[in-house]
Amino acid sequence: MGSKTVYNAPKVEKDDSFAKYLEYQQQKEDRLQAQADKEKAESAAKDLTRRKSGASGLGDLYDRTSSQLQSGLISFQGAQDKLQSYIDKYDLTAGFTPETRDTGVEDDPDTEIDESKETFTFDPGYADPTKGAGQYLSNLQNMYQGEGGLLSQQRTSGIQLAYKDLLGREATQDELSGAMSNLQLQSYGGAGIQGLRDSIKSSQEYTKKFNDNYLDNYYDTMYGEQTTDAEGNKTKKRTFNFDASLLPSYSGDLADKTNVNITTGEQFADYFSEGRTIAELESQQQNIRDTRKFLFSAGLTNLQGDIDKETQRIKNEGAKDIAKIGQASDMYKLLGGFNF
Repeated sequence: MGSKTVYNAPKVEKDDSFAKYLEYQQQKEDRLQAQADKEKAESAAKDLTRRKSGASGLGDLYDRTSSQLQSGLISFQGAQDKLQSYIDKYDLTAGFTPETRDTGVEDDPDTEIDESKETFTFDPGYADPTKGAGQYLSNLQNMYQGEGGLLSQQRTSGIQLAYKDLLGREATQDELSGAMSNLQLQSYGGAGIQGLRDSIKSSQEYTKKFNDNYLDNYYDTMYGEQTTDAEGNKTKKRTFNFDASLLPSYSGDLADKTNVNITTGEQFADYFSEGRTIAELESQQQNIRDTRKFLFSAGLTNLQGDIDKETQRIKNEGAKDIAKIGQASDMYKLLGGFNF
Protein backbone atom coordinates (compact mmCIF):
# COMPACT_ATOMS: atom_id res chain seq x y z
CA MET A 1 0.00 0.00 0.00
CA GLY A 2 1.43 3.30 -1.05
CA SER A 3 1.84 6.42 1.05
CA LYS A 4 -0.77 9.32 0.98
CA THR A 5 0.51 12.79 0.10
CA VAL A 6 -1.36 15.79 1.55
CA TYR A 7 -1.04 19.08 -0.24
CA ASN A 8 -1.63 22.23 1.82
CA ALA A 9 -2.54 25.40 -0.18
CA PRO A 10 -0.38 28.41 0.47
CA LYS A 11 -1.83 30.90 2.97
CA VAL A 12 -3.09 34.02 1.16
CA GLU A 13 -3.06 37.28 3.07
CA LYS A 14 -6.41 39.19 3.02
CA ASP A 15 -6.26 42.29 0.70
CA ASP A 16 -7.71 45.27 2.59
CA SER A 17 -6.27 47.93 0.31
CA PHE A 18 -9.68 48.80 -1.14
CA ALA A 19 -11.15 49.12 2.31
CA LYS A 20 -8.30 51.36 3.28
CA TYR A 21 -8.90 53.40 0.14
CA LEU A 22 -12.55 53.79 1.03
CA GLU A 23 -11.57 54.73 4.53
CA TYR A 24 -9.14 57.30 3.18
CA GLN A 25 -11.78 58.76 0.89
CA GLN A 26 -14.26 58.95 3.75
CA GLN A 27 -11.73 60.70 5.95
CA LYS A 28 -10.98 63.10 3.14
CA GLU A 29 -14.65 63.83 2.62
CA ASP A 30 -15.10 64.26 6.35
CA ARG A 31 -12.24 66.76 6.45
CA LEU A 32 -13.63 68.66 3.47
CA GLN A 33 -17.10 68.64 4.97
CA ALA A 34 -15.70 69.80 8.31
CA GLN A 35 -13.80 72.58 6.54
CA ALA A 36 -16.92 73.54 4.58
CA ASP A 37 -19.02 73.50 7.72
CA LYS A 38 -16.42 75.62 9.48
CA GLU A 39 -16.30 78.15 6.64
CA LYS A 40 -20.10 78.21 6.47
CA ALA A 41 -20.34 78.76 10.22
CA GLU A 42 -17.72 81.51 10.05
CA SER A 43 -19.53 83.14 7.12
CA ALA A 44 -22.86 82.86 8.94
CA ALA A 45 -21.30 84.32 12.09
CA LYS A 46 -19.76 87.15 10.08
CA ASP A 47 -23.07 87.84 8.33
CA LEU A 48 -24.90 87.69 11.65
CA THR A 49 -22.46 90.23 13.10
CA ARG A 50 -23.03 92.45 10.08
CA ARG A 51 -26.81 92.19 10.43
CA LYS A 52 -26.63 92.91 14.15
CA SER A 53 -24.52 95.99 13.48
CA GLY A 54 -27.02 97.18 10.88
CA ALA A 55 -29.97 96.53 13.18
CA SER A 56 -28.29 98.49 15.98
CA GLY A 57 -27.93 101.51 13.68
CA LEU A 58 -31.46 101.45 12.24
CA GLY A 59 -32.92 103.61 15.01
CA ASP A 60 -30.29 106.32 14.49
CA LEU A 61 -30.83 106.21 10.73
CA TYR A 62 -34.55 106.68 11.24
CA ASP A 63 -33.98 109.69 13.50
CA ARG A 64 -31.67 111.33 10.95
CA THR A 65 -33.96 110.56 8.02
CA SER A 66 -37.11 111.80 9.75
CA SER A 67 -35.27 114.98 10.76
CA GLN A 68 -34.23 115.56 7.14
CA LEU A 69 -37.80 114.98 6.02
CA GLN A 70 -39.18 117.50 8.51
CA SER A 71 -36.54 120.03 7.47
CA GLY A 72 -37.46 119.68 3.81
CA LEU A 73 -34.03 118.31 2.86
CA ILE A 74 -35.52 115.11 1.51
CA SER A 75 -38.89 114.06 0.10
CA PHE A 76 -41.13 111.45 1.72
CA GLN A 77 -40.43 109.04 -1.12
CA GLY A 78 -36.71 109.65 -0.73
CA ALA A 79 -36.88 109.04 3.02
CA GLN A 80 -38.92 105.88 2.53
CA ASP A 81 -36.52 104.54 -0.09
CA LYS A 82 -33.56 105.31 2.16
CA LEU A 83 -34.96 103.25 5.04
CA GLN A 84 -36.09 100.41 2.80
CA SER A 85 -32.70 100.24 1.12
CA TYR A 86 -30.99 100.04 4.52
CA ILE A 87 -33.33 97.28 5.73
CA ASP A 88 -32.72 95.29 2.54
CA LYS A 89 -28.97 95.80 2.72
CA TYR A 90 -28.71 94.31 6.21
CA ASP A 91 -31.52 91.75 5.67
CA LEU A 92 -33.49 93.00 8.67
CA THR A 93 -36.97 92.02 7.54
CA ALA A 94 -36.70 88.44 8.83
CA GLY A 95 -35.57 89.43 12.29
CA PHE A 96 -33.22 87.31 14.44
CA THR A 97 -33.56 83.67 15.46
CA PRO A 98 -32.69 82.39 18.97
CA GLU A 99 -29.01 81.54 19.61
CA THR A 100 -27.19 79.34 22.15
CA ARG A 101 -24.10 80.36 24.09
CA ASP A 102 -21.96 79.07 26.95
CA THR A 103 -22.75 80.31 30.41
CA GLY A 104 -19.45 79.38 31.99
CA VAL A 105 -21.28 77.23 34.55
CA GLU A 106 -20.92 73.42 34.77
CA ASP A 107 -23.98 71.38 33.96
CA ASP A 108 -25.70 69.77 36.94
CA PRO A 109 -26.38 66.16 35.97
CA ASP A 110 -29.17 65.94 38.48
CA THR A 111 -31.29 68.47 36.59
CA GLU A 112 -32.97 68.25 33.25
CA ILE A 113 -31.71 71.71 32.27
CA ASP A 114 -28.23 72.14 30.83
CA GLU A 115 -26.88 74.95 32.97
CA SER A 116 -23.78 75.25 30.79
CA LYS A 117 -25.82 76.61 27.90
CA GLU A 118 -28.40 79.35 27.52
CA THR A 119 -30.67 80.44 24.69
CA PHE A 120 -31.12 84.12 23.85
CA THR A 121 -32.38 86.34 21.03
CA PHE A 122 -30.39 89.38 19.96
CA ASP A 123 -32.01 92.70 20.98
CA PRO A 124 -31.27 95.41 18.38
CA GLY A 125 -32.73 98.16 20.56
CA TYR A 126 -35.75 98.94 18.37
CA ALA A 127 -38.23 101.53 19.62
CA ASP A 128 -40.83 98.78 20.06
CA PRO A 129 -39.10 95.51 21.03
CA THR A 130 -42.18 93.51 20.03
CA LYS A 131 -42.00 94.65 16.41
CA GLY A 132 -39.43 94.20 13.69
CA ALA A 133 -37.53 96.62 11.46
CA GLY A 134 -40.67 97.40 9.46
CA GLN A 135 -41.96 99.47 12.38
CA TYR A 136 -39.71 102.33 11.24
CA LEU A 137 -41.32 102.39 7.79
CA SER A 138 -44.73 102.48 9.47
CA ASN A 139 -43.57 105.21 11.87
CA LEU A 140 -42.27 107.28 8.96
CA GLN A 141 -45.56 106.94 7.09
CA ASN A 142 -47.59 107.87 10.17
CA MET A 143 -45.38 110.87 10.84
CA TYR A 144 -45.83 112.10 7.27
CA GLN A 145 -49.32 111.01 6.23
CA GLY A 146 -51.05 110.48 9.58
CA GLU A 147 -53.62 112.85 11.04
CA GLY A 148 -51.92 116.14 11.83
CA GLY A 149 -48.74 114.79 10.23
CA LEU A 150 -46.09 116.57 8.24
CA LEU A 151 -47.99 116.33 4.94
CA SER A 152 -51.07 117.93 6.53
CA GLN A 153 -48.90 120.70 8.01
CA GLN A 154 -47.17 121.33 4.69
CA ARG A 155 -50.48 121.47 2.83
CA THR A 156 -52.02 123.82 5.40
CA SER A 157 -49.01 126.12 5.19
CA GLY A 158 -49.03 125.99 1.38
CA ILE A 159 -52.75 126.80 1.21
CA GLN A 160 -52.47 129.77 3.58
CA LEU A 161 -49.42 131.05 1.71
CA ALA A 162 -51.24 130.79 -1.62
CA TYR A 163 -54.19 132.84 -0.34
CA LYS A 164 -51.89 135.46 1.20
CA ASP A 165 -49.77 135.76 -1.94
CA LEU A 166 -52.64 135.90 -4.41
CA LEU A 167 -55.52 137.48 -2.49
CA GLY A 168 -53.70 139.24 0.34
CA ARG A 169 -55.62 137.41 3.07
CA GLU A 170 -55.73 134.10 4.92
CA ALA A 171 -57.96 131.28 3.77
CA THR A 172 -61.23 130.84 5.63
CA GLN A 173 -61.90 127.56 7.43
CA ASP A 174 -64.22 126.44 4.61
CA GLU A 175 -61.64 127.35 1.98
CA LEU A 176 -58.93 125.54 3.95
CA SER A 177 -61.06 122.40 4.31
CA GLY A 178 -62.03 122.45 0.64
CA ALA A 179 -58.45 122.88 -0.53
CA MET A 180 -57.22 120.12 1.80
CA SER A 181 -59.89 117.77 0.42
CA ASN A 182 -58.98 118.63 -3.18
CA LEU A 183 -55.29 118.02 -2.51
CA GLN A 184 -56.04 114.70 -0.84
CA LEU A 185 -58.23 113.62 -3.75
CA GLN A 186 -55.66 114.95 -6.24
CA SER A 187 -58.31 117.14 -7.83
CA TYR A 188 -55.51 119.36 -9.17
CA GLY A 189 -53.81 116.36 -10.77
CA GLY A 190 -50.11 116.18 -10.09
CA ALA A 191 -49.81 119.97 -9.75
CA GLY A 192 -50.51 119.97 -6.01
CA ILE A 193 -50.25 123.43 -4.42
CA GLN A 194 -49.46 124.98 -7.82
CA GLY A 195 -52.78 123.63 -9.05
CA LEU A 196 -54.49 125.37 -6.12
CA ARG A 197 -52.75 128.64 -7.03
CA ASP A 198 -53.93 128.34 -10.64
CA SER A 199 -57.46 127.71 -9.37
CA ILE A 200 -57.36 130.85 -7.19
CA LYS A 201 -56.13 132.91 -10.15
CA SER A 202 -59.22 131.93 -12.12
CA SER A 203 -61.58 132.88 -9.30
CA GLN A 204 -63.81 135.96 -9.53
CA GLU A 205 -62.25 137.46 -6.40
CA TYR A 206 -58.80 137.33 -7.95
CA THR A 207 -59.80 138.64 -11.38
CA LYS A 208 -61.63 141.54 -9.74
CA LYS A 209 -58.56 142.47 -7.76
CA PHE A 210 -55.71 141.57 -10.04
CA ASN A 211 -54.96 141.33 -13.72
CA ASP A 212 -54.77 137.85 -15.14
CA ASN A 213 -52.35 138.46 -17.97
CA TYR A 214 -49.03 140.08 -18.79
CA LEU A 215 -50.43 142.85 -21.00
CA ASP A 216 -52.78 144.17 -18.33
CA ASN A 217 -49.92 144.26 -15.85
CA TYR A 218 -47.80 146.06 -18.41
CA TYR A 219 -50.51 148.63 -19.13
CA ASP A 220 -51.04 149.12 -15.40
CA THR A 221 -47.39 150.11 -15.21
CA MET A 222 -47.71 152.43 -18.19
CA TYR A 223 -51.07 154.08 -17.47
CA GLY A 224 -52.10 153.07 -13.95
CA GLU A 225 -54.68 150.59 -12.74
CA GLN A 226 -57.93 149.88 -14.58
CA THR A 227 -61.12 151.63 -13.63
CA THR A 228 -63.89 149.49 -12.13
CA ASP A 229 -67.62 149.44 -12.61
CA ALA A 230 -70.29 149.64 -9.92
CA GLU A 231 -69.83 145.95 -9.07
CA GLY A 232 -66.09 146.26 -8.72
CA ASN A 233 -65.27 144.50 -12.00
CA LYS A 234 -62.32 145.78 -13.99
CA THR A 235 -63.33 147.59 -17.18
CA LYS A 236 -60.09 147.29 -19.17
CA LYS A 237 -60.14 151.09 -19.30
CA ARG A 238 -57.69 153.51 -17.71
CA THR A 239 -57.41 157.23 -17.13
CA PHE A 240 -54.34 159.23 -18.08
CA ASN A 241 -53.13 162.13 -15.97
CA PHE A 242 -52.19 164.65 -18.63
CA ASP A 243 -50.63 167.98 -17.65
CA ALA A 244 -52.13 170.59 -19.97
CA SER A 245 -49.25 172.99 -19.32
CA LEU A 246 -46.86 170.64 -21.12
CA LEU A 247 -48.55 171.29 -24.47
CA PRO A 248 -47.17 174.47 -26.13
CA SER A 249 -49.67 177.22 -26.93
CA TYR A 250 -49.78 179.70 -29.79
CA SER A 251 -50.42 183.33 -28.91
CA GLY A 252 -51.45 184.34 -32.41
CA ASP A 253 -54.71 183.56 -34.17
CA LEU A 254 -53.47 180.30 -35.62
CA ALA A 255 -56.91 179.10 -36.72
CA ASP A 256 -57.43 182.15 -38.97
CA LYS A 257 -53.99 181.81 -40.48
CA THR A 258 -54.00 178.02 -40.98
CA ASN A 259 -57.71 177.26 -41.08
CA VAL A 260 -56.93 174.45 -38.57
CA ASN A 261 -58.70 174.15 -35.21
CA ILE A 262 -56.15 173.13 -32.53
CA THR A 263 -57.05 170.89 -29.56
CA THR A 264 -55.92 172.66 -26.42
CA GLY A 265 -54.10 171.07 -23.49
CA GLU A 266 -57.18 171.51 -21.32
CA GLN A 267 -59.29 169.63 -23.86
CA PHE A 268 -56.81 166.75 -23.86
CA ALA A 269 -56.80 166.70 -20.04
CA ASP A 270 -60.62 166.52 -19.97
CA TYR A 271 -60.59 163.67 -22.48
CA PHE A 272 -58.09 161.61 -20.51
CA SER A 273 -59.89 162.16 -17.20
CA GLU A 274 -62.47 159.53 -18.24
CA GLY A 275 -61.68 155.85 -18.57
CA ARG A 276 -60.37 155.06 -22.02
CA THR A 277 -59.29 151.88 -23.78
CA ILE A 278 -55.63 151.33 -24.55
CA ALA A 279 -56.29 151.99 -28.24
CA GLU A 280 -57.96 155.33 -27.39
CA LEU A 281 -55.14 156.34 -25.05
CA GLU A 282 -52.45 155.50 -27.60
CA SER A 283 -54.37 157.24 -30.39
CA GLN A 284 -54.76 160.46 -28.40
CA GLN A 285 -51.15 160.35 -27.26
CA GLN A 286 -50.17 160.30 -30.90
CA ASN A 287 -52.57 163.19 -31.44
CA ILE A 288 -50.72 165.14 -28.72
CA ARG A 289 -47.41 164.46 -30.42
CA ASP A 290 -48.80 165.56 -33.77
CA THR A 291 -50.32 168.70 -32.22
CA ARG A 292 -47.06 169.58 -30.49
CA LYS A 293 -45.18 169.09 -33.76
CA PHE A 294 -47.70 171.19 -35.66
CA LEU A 295 -47.56 174.04 -33.14
CA PHE A 296 -43.79 174.17 -33.17
CA SER A 297 -43.75 173.96 -36.96
CA ALA A 298 -46.39 176.69 -37.31
CA GLY A 299 -44.53 178.93 -34.89
CA LEU A 300 -41.26 178.50 -36.72
CA THR A 301 -42.98 179.06 -40.07
CA ASN A 302 -44.60 182.24 -38.77
CA LEU A 303 -41.27 183.42 -37.39
CA GLN A 304 -39.58 182.72 -40.69
CA GLY A 305 -42.32 184.67 -42.46
CA ASP A 306 -41.74 187.69 -40.22
CA ILE A 307 -38.01 187.45 -40.83
CA ASP A 308 -38.54 187.28 -44.58
CA LYS A 309 -40.87 190.32 -44.46
CA GLU A 310 -38.38 192.35 -42.44
CA THR A 311 -35.55 191.36 -44.79
CA GLN A 312 -37.58 192.40 -47.80
CA ARG A 313 -38.49 195.71 -46.17
CA ILE A 314 -34.84 196.44 -45.52
CA LYS A 315 -33.99 195.52 -49.09
CA ASN A 316 -36.74 197.81 -50.40
CA GLU A 317 -35.65 200.76 -48.29
CA GLY A 318 -32.04 200.19 -49.30
CA ALA A 319 -33.02 200.20 -52.94
CA LYS A 320 -34.84 203.50 -52.45
CA ASP A 321 -31.82 205.03 -50.77
CA ILE A 322 -29.56 203.85 -53.56
CA ALA A 323 -31.94 205.37 -56.11
CA LYS A 324 -31.92 208.73 -54.30
CA ILE A 325 -28.15 208.71 -54.17
CA GLY A 326 -28.01 207.97 -57.88
CA GLN A 327 -30.35 210.84 -58.66
CA ALA A 328 -28.28 213.23 -56.56
CA SER A 329 -25.12 212.15 -58.34
CA ASP A 330 -26.63 212.73 -61.76
CA MET A 331 -27.80 216.18 -60.71
CA TYR A 332 -24.30 217.02 -59.51
CA LYS A 333 -22.77 215.98 -62.81
CA LEU A 334 -25.31 218.02 -64.72
CA LEU A 335 -24.60 221.15 -62.75
CA GLY A 336 -20.88 220.62 -63.16
CA GLY A 337 -21.23 221.06 -66.95
CA PHE A 338 -22.20 224.74 -66.68
CA ASN A 339 -19.58 227.63 -66.40
CA PHE A 340 -20.76 230.59 -64.46
